[in-house]
Amino acid sequence: MISGNVSDYSTLGLMATRSERAKTVDVHVFYFDVANVVAQFLREPQATLGRLRAFQRAARREFPFGYEHSYVATLYDNVWCRVNAAQPGLPSLLLNYAGTVMRLAEKEGFSTFFGCITRGEHEYDPEDRILIGGTSFEDLKEQHLDITSEPHIRAAYAEKWRATAPAPTNSVWVSAEVLDGSTLAAEAIYPDATFAPAGATFDLSDVGEREWPFANSKFHAIRPV
Repeated sequence: MISGNVSDYSTLGLMATRSERAKTVDVHVFYFDVANVVAQFLREPQATLGRLRAFQRAARREFPFGYEHSYVATLYDNVWCRVNAAQPGLPSLLLNYAGTVMRLAEKEGFSTFFGCITRGEHEYDPEDRILIGGTSFEDLKEQHLDITSEPHIRAAYAEKWRATAPAPTNSVWVSAEVLDGSTLAAEAIYPDATFAPAGATFDLSDVGEREWPFANSKFHAIRPV
């Protein structure tokens, strides 16, 4: 984080970070959305905000990935997680993290939710990877969350099929390029597993009248245990 006079970019040395071309990295993306937060907030404003902050704080604390380009962010009622595909232990560790996040949401009273895990090429511009502060570390002035690429967009877009897909409610959908559905059960047999397979594989290109615009269309769901 850079702290100082944000009006003087030359002083901050930011010009040195400019890049003429974007870079790419193979990543897994986990998107998680808590539902009905506004309705709960309108009934109990302070209590709802307290529970939401506790949930998101715990989700960040439980993030177990340290490989470069791995990242967790919480904003509004979401958790966004990106994990470098070169991280050892994938996809098992990410599935376990998804199970943990579902448990944490339920613990704080958020029993209605949606999640999705995808894999793909994350393109980013190093110039955008910036966090600027003012006179203190609490005085944030500018930040780019770097969650703009195909696997991020596809994970969030899948939620539009939440009401029509033949999948269990309040689950995390795992895209087939992350893990083949036939091997999902084997990933959940370990004693410390936080998730279990839920339902059969489904194809969003065959669901409803809305057209699924992405090449990867098959998913299978997991639920917390």
